[in-house]
Amino acid sequence: MRLTQEFRKQFSQHEMRTHGRKNGFVTTGQEARLTKWLPVIGLSNSMTLKDAKIPENSPIVMEIGFGNGDFLVQLAKNHPEWMLIGVEIYLPGVAKAVARLEDAGLIERTRITQLPAQFVLTRQVEEEQLDGIFVNHPDPWPKARHHKRRIIQKDFARLMVSRLKPGGFIKLASDVDELAGWMREILDATPGLINVAGDAGYIERDEDRVFTKFEQRGLREGRSSQFLHYVKETKA
Repeated sequence: MRLTQEFRKQFSQHEMRTHGRKNGFVTTGQEARLTKWLPVIGLSNSMTLKDAKIPENSPIVMEIGFGNGDFLVQLAKNHPEWMLIGVEIYLPGVAKAVARLEDAGLIERTRITQLPAQFVLTRQVEEEQLDGIFVNHPDPWPKARHHKRRIIQKDFARLMVSRLKPGGFIKLASDVDELAGWMREILDATPGLINVAGDAGYIERDEDRVFTKFEQRGLREGRSSQFLHYVKETKA
């Protein structure tokens, strides 16, 4: 079933053109959970993180494109001190993530938005407000004519850096070699970022990193992931 027009007006994104899957369908049970929780933890288009009732001094970490919430739930379990900001434009993914977070008893330590990451970082996040950003397995848009649709672009990389506190991190993952190289090339050249892996480029998989459903499917199809880790330079 589809959500009501009133609900969509408040929480679905209409602010920027985006590519790929967006609204889709949700079940009756998922709609009930979204109706219950998004008014509590959702960042509507008129809100900023200042309006999100984030506990003072909590580290704020964002996952861009959280899919069905597997990784977001694991982050909440592994880092109880963090406040997590989940960004995802695909509504069924948002619905599944909300259900998983609620079932795990972790939902009130998250804030969820279905707005595009560009809008969120530009309009809802202040400069140097985030402690970290994860971008896991973004859409590779493999055809050359579609590369402009990839989320990691030069301007977007600079925007992410501007929203990070000094010493904050950006971690990325991809199981598409060409895309991993694309992201590394852009971020290595972005002012203010240090590649933790140095000349090696890629880091080893974090020991506490969950294998998401998406990543498991890639492994079955013969694709292994590569991981990037950057830190924002501290001020002299």
